[in-house]
Amino acid sequence: MTDIAQAVIEFIGQHPHWAGLLIFLIALTESVAVIGLFIPGSPILIGIGAVVGLGHLPLAPMLVWATAGAIVGDGVSYELGRRYRGTILGAWPMSRYPALIARGEAFFHRHGGKSIALGRFLPMLRPMIPMVAGALGLRPRLFYVVNIASAIVWAPAHILGGALLGASLGALGAVSGRLVAMLAVLALSLWLLVVVTRWVWRRLVPLLGWAQHAVHRWAVARGSRPARLLARLADPEEPDLRVMAALGLVVLVLVAGFVNLLRLVAAHGGMARADGAISGFVQALRTPWGDAALTVVTMLGDGTTVTALVIAAIAWLLLHRAWHRAGGVAIAIAVTAGFVPLVKGRLQIPRPTDLYNGADAFSFPSGHAAFSAVLFGILGWLVARGLPGRWQLVPLSIAAALIGLVCASRVYLAAHWPSDVAAGLIFGLGMTIAFAMAFRRADPQRIRPRRFAVALLLALIVAGGAHVATGYHGAAAMYVIRDTTVTIPAADWRAEGWRRLPPHRIDLGGEAEQPFLLQWAGPPDALAAALAPAGWIAPPGWSVATAARFLDDAADARALPVPPVLQDGRMPVLTLIRPEPDGAGRQVLRLWRSGYALEGGGPILLAAPGIEMIHHPLGLVSAIDAEDEAPLPELPELSRLPNAQEPAPGLVLAQP
Repeated sequence: MTDIAQAVIEFIGQHPHWAGLLIFLIALTESVAVIGLFIPGSPILIGIGAVVGLGHLPLAPMLVWATAGAIVGDGVSYELGRRYRGTILGAWPMSRYPALIARGEAFFHRHGGKSIALGRFLPMLRPMIPMVAGALGLRPRLFYVVNIASAIVWAPAHILGGALLGASLGALGAVSGRLVAMLAVLALSLWLLVVVTRWVWRRLVPLLGWAQHAVHRWAVARGSRPARLLARLADPEEPDLRVMAALGLVVLVLVAGFVNLLRLVAAHGGMARADGAISGFVQALRTPWGDAALTVVTMLGDGTTVTALVIAAIAWLLLHRAWHRAGGVAIAIAVTAGFVPLVKGRLQIPRPTDLYNGADAFSFPSGHAAFSAVLFGILGWLVARGLPGRWQLVPLSIAAALIGLVCASRVYLAAHWPSDVAAGLIFGLGMTIAFAMAFRRADPQRIRPRRFAVALLLALIVAGGAHVATGYHGAAAMYVIRDTTVTIPAADWRAEGWRRLPPHRIDLGGEAEQPFLLQWAGPPDALAAALAPAGWIAPPGWSVATAARFLDDAADARALPVPPVLQDGRMPVLTLIRPEPDGAGRQVLRLWRSGYALEGGGPILLAAPGIEMIHHPLGLVSAIDAEDEAPLPELPELSRLPNAQEPAPGLVLAQP
C-alpha cells in the first residue's frame, strides 16, 4: 500500500491538473449521501495538503478544486432529497441506516439552516444532512448560501492544515517521498480504525445485553448455590449488586498489588535499583522555581493541613446530621494514621534523603501519598455524588489533581522513593473505594454538596496558606538538593578502590545493562581531546532539526544524534562516536558520573562502550540498532594526557 501511495504522490506531483480533479472527486463523493460514509476524504485531503506544503503541488488550484467539490457534493445530496422528499429517506440504501437518518433529522430540527455548516465538520453526519435538509423542505436560497460559505471555510481547513504539516516537515530537513506516502497510509489506517471501532461498539453493546439475559436464564434454571449467586449478579433488576461486586474485585486487586509491592521492596533487589534510577532522573530535572512550587504543594499534604481539613470536613458532616459519614471519615483517617507508621517501622526502608526522626525517618509507604489519597479521594467522592451529570467530574478532577501533585512532589523533593508513593496511593485508593461501598446508599443531598465543596476549598486555602506562610522557609531548607558524592583517595582508587564503583549501568527499570569497562578521573574535555586523533568525535546534538534527520532515508552515522541512555537516572556527561568509513555504523563511548570523586580532585566517570548500526526500514526512515555489550574499543595510551588538575587523570580497566 505504501508503494501505491508513493506512486500516486509522484504522479500527481508531475501532473497537477490530475491532482485537482482527484481532489474535486474526493470532496464531492465525501458529501454524497451514504457514499460519503465510506470515503476517507478528510485524511486524503490533509495528505494532499502535505504534498502542497512540500512544494510538489500549487496551493491556489487545490483550494479551488476542493471548495468546488464540497459545494457540488452537498448540492447533489440536497437536490436528491428535495426532488424525492416523500420517499428517498425510506428507500434503499438509506433504509439500511435508520439510526443515522434519525440523527440527521434531529440535528436539522435542532439547528435548522446552520446544520449545513456545522454538519461539514461531523464525519458521520456530513453526507446525510444535505439530503435530510432537502427532504425536510429547507429553502434552496438559504441552503446554497450556507453551502457555499461553509465550503469556503471547510476546504482551506483541510488543505492549509496539511500544507502547514508538509511545510514543517520540509523545513526540518530531507524527507523522502516514501515518508509522505507512509503518513497518508497512517492517516487512512487511523480513519479505518475509528470506523471499525464504532461498528464493533454499536454491535457489542446489544450483544452484551443479550449475553447477560442468557447467563441469568441459565443460572436460574440451576439450583446450586454458585448458580444462585451468578443469577443475582446477572439479574438486570439488580445493577447495584454488580457494581458492588466490581468494586470488591478492585479492592482485592489493590490489596494484592500492595502486598506484591511490599514484597519487592523488602527484597532490596530490582525494585530498589529502579527506585534509585527514577529518583536520580527526577533530581536531575530540579530547578529553583520547581523546588519552590512543589515545596508549597507538598506542604498541602503535611499533617498540619490534613488535620485542619479533616476537622472541617467532620464538623460539616456532623452539623448536617450525617453521623455515619462523619464517623467513616474519622475511621478512615485513624486507620491510615495507624497503618502507615506500623509498616514503616516494620520494613525500615531509609529515605532518599535524611529528613525526619523516629518512625518518620523511614519511607515505605509514603504518609503524604496515603493521607492525600484517602482524604482528598473521600471528600471528592462525597461532593461528586450530590452533583448532576458531568458536574461530578469537577470535584473528582480537583481531588485527583491534588493527589497527583502531592505524590509527584514527594518524589521530586527526594522525600520518598517512587515505590513509597505508589504504595501510599494504592492504599488510599483502596480506602476510598471501601468508603464509597459502605456509604453508597446515603443521601448525597443531606450534606449540601455545593456548599460543602466551598467550605472544603476555604479550609484548604486558609489552613494550607497559613501553614505555607509560617513554615515555607524551614521546608525549603529541608528539601534543598544535597550532595551525596563519596570521596576516595587517588591511591586507593588506583589500587583496589575502583572495585567499589558500580560494575554495570542501571536503567530506569532497575535492570543491570552494559558493563562499565572504563573508569576515568579527569576533565571530560581532556579525554575527548586525547581520543580525537583516533577518529573519535562529538555527535550532533539533539534539536528539532537533528531529530528530523531520522526521517531521512539516506542519513548516515555521522549525521544522526546519539539516543540518550541513562545510568541510574543520570544523563551522560560526555558522549563520543567513531563512525565507520561507509557511515553504516559507529562506535559509541558514553561516560556518566559515578557518585564518587577523588579527594582534592574531580568526579570519577564510568564509561561504557557500544556499537550502533544504521539501517533504513522499508527505505522510509533511518533507524539505529544498538548493541549494548560491545567490546572495549581501541583507545590510545591515556597515561600521558596533560591535565590541569591534581592528581593526574587515570584510566582503569574495571573488568580486566
